[in-house]
Amino acid sequence: MIKKKRTLYECDHARVKGQEIYCQRGYPLSRNKANGSLSIQQLAEGHQLSMAVCQHCGDFSRLGMALAEDQRGWLKKEENKRSQKVNQK
Repeated sequence: MIKKKRTLYECDHARVKGQEIYCQRGYPLSRNKANGSLSIQQLAEGHQLSMAVCQHCGDFSRLGMALAEDQRGWLKKEENKRSQKVNQK
């Protein structure tokens, strides 16, 4: 049986502050920053956001169902809309 990966999209403890995503419980989501946060750019681009620390987290609290790939992010959607307008001309 393949276990579905947990993502930040469905975790009740994921928060956005300014340009960063962080865990309200204090778990580091990234090793790239001293405070363990992720850039909001990853959310904007619709990345999967299935962080390793979340997979066995005892504090994981499912907010709802995982988002389908076509429902994540907004930069790709804006880019697609612009290219569709250009192609229609």
